[in-house]
Amino acid sequence: MFYEVKVFDAKGELKKVLSPKKLSNRFWKEGEQNLIDFTDKEKGTANTDNKIYSNDEFQLTDS
Repeated sequence: MFYEVKVFDAKGELKKVLSPKKLSNRFWKEGEQNLIDFTDKEKGTANTDNKIYSNDEFQLTDS
């Protein structure tokens, strides 16, 4: 089950709304290979200071 997702910018203004149907279609089309894995693979090391993310690594798209 998917819920409506609202995306806001840094000022708190609404940028876009993703419908549950769009999210469901995206999930079933792209499958699990693009899901973010939040499991802790290295027990005891929660230091993420040295990890560098690109600006758009976790950005949602309207594809």
